[in-house]
Amino acid sequence: MIQQEVKQIFHCGERITNEEARRRLRTIFDRYDINRKPKATDLLLYGIKTKRIAIKQGEKRVEGVAILST
Repeated sequence: MIQQEVKQIFHCGERITNEEARRRLRTIFDRYDINRKPKATDLLLYGIKTKRIAIKQGEKRVEGVAILST
């Protein structure tokens, strides 16, 4: 069930910051009363293949992930 929801929220080819990934996972974790801190690396647990990347936001570069496959 959780895996299906994760695959609906994260799409192949998407590039998101770690903060955004945690925010999206937090909504799912809250729905299922999971009391752990979400991490971008948790996507691997739900069958989402990712690659670490740096995303430019204004003048800064922030850590993020590229979704390779769902």
